[in-house]
Amino acid sequence: MYKIIAIEREYASGGSEIGERLAEKLGIPCYGREILERAAQARGTTPEQIVHMEEATTGSFLYTIALAAKLAAGESCGLSEENQLYLEEAQIIWDLANQGSCVIVGRCAGWVLKERKDVLKVYIHADRDFRTKRAVTIYHDAKENVDGILRRCDKRRGNFYSANTGKKWDDKSEYHLMLDSGKLGIEGCVEVIGAACQG
Repeated sequence: MYKIIAIEREYASGGSEIGERLAEKLGIPCYGREILERAAQARGTTPEQIVHMEEATTGSFLYTIALAAKLAAGESCGLSEENQLYLEEAQIIWDLANQGSCVIVGRCAGWVLKERKDVLKVYIHADRDFRTKRAVTIYHDAKENVDGILRRCDKRRGNFYSANTGKKWDDKSEYHLMLDSGKLGIEGCVEVIGAACQG
């Protein structure tokens, strides 16, 4: 049985909503933006500034891990500000997972928790029409700008994932489930993931 559900998602595919509904159905907490907020609070900055720093991330998480012992020893020599930030976020993810069952949306949580056997890793995607409708109706993106927004957001998420894991964000080997929310619907995805959690 899986205790932790880690969801990665394309922009406007409904991944965050799926995570929230799943958590509600299972009676467990859902974390996403909260991780950014905790990291920002610890640094005395804003979530928006954290996102800006993350966009500058170019190093490999494997390299970061090799230097993590220095950070644990109170040294920051060799760690870029971005890599140090990611280690702090990874620690927040571990702390949340250790508190009990939960859903974690984004932040490479599946990778961070890869040593745990009780983590179900899910990737949510959808076709452009479905995502365009959600981007316009839910996020209030201007219809004429949606194509560019989808590309930029997905590129940013993909870059963040690969910079911190050395893996491709949408690589099927990274996940237990890859679900098309445009075909299954939001509630359909919730049902599939909920059933998989029991397996």
